[in-house]
Amino acid sequence: YSGCMYLCIPRLGTYLLHDRLSSFWALKKEEEIEESLMKVLKDVGPPPSAPLAAKYKRSFAFPSMNERVPVIITKIIDYIVRDKKNIIQNFGENAEEEIKAVIGEISELKNHLQTAKCFQEFSSDSPDTELWNSEIRNRKSKGDPLNYYESDWLFSECYLYRRIKEIFATKKLLCNLDPFSYQKEPVLSQSIEDLGPHLRRLIDQKVFDKDHQLSPTDIKSNLSYLIKCSLWANRMDMSLSGGNTDVALDVIDLVHNWDSNILVDHTDQVSSIVLGKDPLDVVDLVTDNGAIELLNDLILADFLVTRCRVKKVHFRVKPMYWYVSDVTQHDFHSTINIISRHSLDHYKFFGTRWRSFIDQGIWEVSSETFWCLGLPYSDMARVDPAFFAELKASPLVIFKGDLNYRKLVQDRNWKTTTSFSEALGDFSPVVLLALRTCKADTIAGLEPGTAENISKQSPDWMVSGEYGLIQFNSGQ
Repeated sequence: YSGCMYLCIPRLGTYLLHDRLSSFWALKKEEEIEESLMKVLKDVGPPPSAPLAAKYKRSFAFPSMNERVPVIITKIIDYIVRDKKNIIQNFGENAEEEIKAVIGEISELKNHLQTAKCFQEFSSDSPDTELWNSEIRNRKSKGDPLNYYESDWLFSECYLYRRIKEIFATKKLLCNLDPFSYQKEPVLSQSIEDLGPHLRRLIDQKVFDKDHQLSPTDIKSNLSYLIKCSLWANRMDMSLSGGNTDVALDVIDLVHNWDSNILVDHTDQVSSIVLGKDPLDVVDLVTDNGAIELLNDLILADFLVTRCRVKKVHFRVKPMYWYVSDVTQHDFHSTINIISRHSLDHYKFFGTRWRSFIDQGIWEVSSETFWCLGLPYSDMARVDPAFFAELKASPLVIFKGDLNYRKLVQDRNWKTTTSFSEALGDFSPVVLLALRTCKADTIAGLEPGTAENISKQSPDWMVSGEYGLIQFNSGQ
């Protein structure tokens, strides 16, 4: 009967055959994925103090690599297919062949992720290629597993984003295309508008007016408030949300309501350093996400140089697009340019100030290779001793966000009461402040009983982004 249908109605028969073949191959693909993962997955959580890994089904690494990251990859493919004409218009007619190659390679990357294929060395002439390849060879020589599930989650996830960069870096015309820009730009625009009332309040209260005297108590109070604004703005993470742009941006108006959700609050220790007798020569600020978070980081940095006598703020941004929404040099300068050209005065006030800080050298922006390696910061002294020495010499390094925190504490399954300095390992000599909302199941430095009490009311507290840390390490 079906054969007769194909003969009598050939076009319909072709569609039916295509649908059946598509269903068949989709089923085969699902079976291939399931069969591949069955060989590596374990229905347990990670052992105590062990590195987090996606092979442990009872850890956040598993759903992250198994569900969240494939969605991010698919959105890149969708974007390139959807915006093909615009991309060709911007990069030239010859870009069409490269677009086809990119789509194929990203699709292959998704398959390699889902079927736990082995990591391969990189071939582009990017500055970090040899560092990545050296680490891959080093792990291979030690017999470490080299796939997305059995390797430690930190290395695996960073490798994936570096592999996305590699796909574009090996193209002649598309090498500078940011596959996440279409997601970042509307979020930045919305963030700027949402931040308007906050900026207006700061101006009305003359927080940044040096002709208006603030008492030491007022300065300390404002510093605490702006640190919390910077902390809670970290809830906006597009890699965690799969690139969605509908995340609530009203947290800045609610910072005082969230004090009970700060699990470690070392604001007083930080204030004593920042507001000490001698002005700090520099504060290094290692950024995380752009948009609402970067804007609040800029406000905090402004306050540090305007009211806290800090001589310089050195922003450390990513050297490439990273984890969807991490700040690059382009993102940083673009944000300030948009603010400074805004039609409303309270935006121009800040944008003009921030541009002048950069022009005068009061603010500096740099992007070091180490930030986009798949290594914890405890390895920095070994891999890049000169950079480690530079950070160690800083009177204060502020680390923003969850990924930086994971790298600080080596992305391990620590007992929650493990001291912060112990979790930092060989990075502990650095004087640092971590501002992090919890989005991964690693944490250190909690008081006894804290984790147990929170778990009763919020079982997902480690990954929900609703709890935060203002965590200081003295470097001693």
